[in-house]
Amino acid sequence: MESSSQLDAYITCERDCSLRYIEALAMIGLLEKAEVVECGEKRFRKIKGLTITGRVVETKCFLDEEVNQSLRIINIYLGFARSNNAREKLRIVEPSARGNEAL
Repeated sequence: MESSSQLDAYITCERDCSLRYIEALAMIGLLEKAEVVECGEKRFRKIKGLTITGRVVETKCFLDEEVNQSLRIINIYLGFARSNNAREKLRIVEPSARGNEAL
């Protein structure tokens, strides 16, 4: 696995992030766990997550239906990552001069 400082460069939002941003962190293997947190307003909640580098990230407050759907997606990605040992396989690929070697 890459060092925490290298991976932290890819975590660009910590507070008031979009649901899609937290889903994307889970999809690329940078999120370790996620939970739902109540907001002050009725029917509004947010997702609070812990990255593999130990940083806490959280979304803005959204309607609970949106948060529940997003949490289902995140949990699917987290399950894939656990079953495939994705954390140990995570690598940062630097672009080459031509830019297409990773394809």
